[in-house]
Amino acid sequence: MAPVSVGLEVGTTAVKMVELVHGKKDLKVTKLARVEIQPELEDNDRKSAIVKILKNLTRDYGVNPRRVISGVGGESVVVRRILVPPMPEKELVQAVRWQAEEHLPYSLDEVYLDFQVFGRGRTKGEETSVILVGVKKETIDNHLDILKKAGIIPQMLDVNPFALFNMFEFSHPHELEDIALVEMGHSTTCLLIFEGASPFLVRNLNFGGLHISRAIAGNLGVDYSKANQLKEEHGLMTEEPQAAGVSSDIAAQISDQIKKCMRDLINEILHSLDYYSSQKGKKIKKIFISGGGAYVNNISEFLSGALGLPVERDNPFARIGYNPRRFSPDYLEKEGSFFAVGSGLALRKVAQI
Repeated sequence: MAPVSVGLEVGTTAVKMVELVHGKKDLKVTKLARVEIQPELEDNDRKSAIVKILKNLTRDYGVNPRRVISGVGGESVVVRRILVPPMPEKELVQAVRWQAEEHLPYSLDEVYLDFQVFGRGRTKGEETSVILVGVKKETIDNHLDILKKAGIIPQMLDVNPFALFNMFEFSHPHELEDIALVEMGHSTTCLLIFEGASPFLVRNLNFGGLHISRAIAGNLGVDYSKANQLKEEHGLMTEEPQAAGVSSDIAAQISDQIKKCMRDLINEILHSLDYYSSQKGKKIKKIFISGGGAYVNNISEFLSGALGLPVERDNPFARIGYNPRRFSPDYLEKEGSFFAVGSGLALRKVAQI
């Protein structure tokens, strides 16, 4: 029997699940689910709601709770690329820990620390490229507690930026050089810049769909739920409204608010692209976007104009097989970006059970 793995992303506004079968020569998506979390819930009520959603998912979709790979993301996850001199493995562990004290914004007592070597120096004296990951212990412990209460025993716990990296590396094996990936979530945006088969830069930015909806709510004097609905209905305008009227006025106001909200995000992305250019002597060629924010109407065109680069919404299932009787190509193309993190998590193979 081919190995089966289940990528499980517990986001701020939704739980997303992707089940992949790992064949000898290919991958196949067999199950997908996205369940919204009520936005008004807080703390214990929210935690209880997520536990219930997870229990229902495993029951209704027949998910094996021991085949799950889950991930954590957001501002409590810090990823840094560091360079260290060539050294034996035992010394590398200690060297990375010393560097972590300098590069992480949290005390080492507050975080779980890990690292991955992405490239050892090929010549004498050449430095080793290491990706350092620090996650607040509180985030990990809370996440594991939710999974445990839902009866889920994850085979491994990943961080969402690495899941995004693995997903993109798999789906775009020949398009990894001078590429940026922007995953726009509810409250944070993850920016990855690729340097071939390793991440050059990973940043979690304090911006997401939440900030846009709040701005629309404040400008129009409506509640958050209505603002979110209007954002999804109208999105960005690429041209001035052709017809006068209340609906056109509202559409223009919403578009204007989205553009204003995204100024800081665009500046942060431009700053990161300039940093890449200054360090590598070359420029980013293209940007791919994913996550819920990638579905704002005309967002690709707007970002392309603001950043001066081609921008395309990514589909993580472009190179993954499926049963056409269960999933249509249109559905996977349309909904795929919601599952960017989940598919990246599911790419990890789990042990046979």
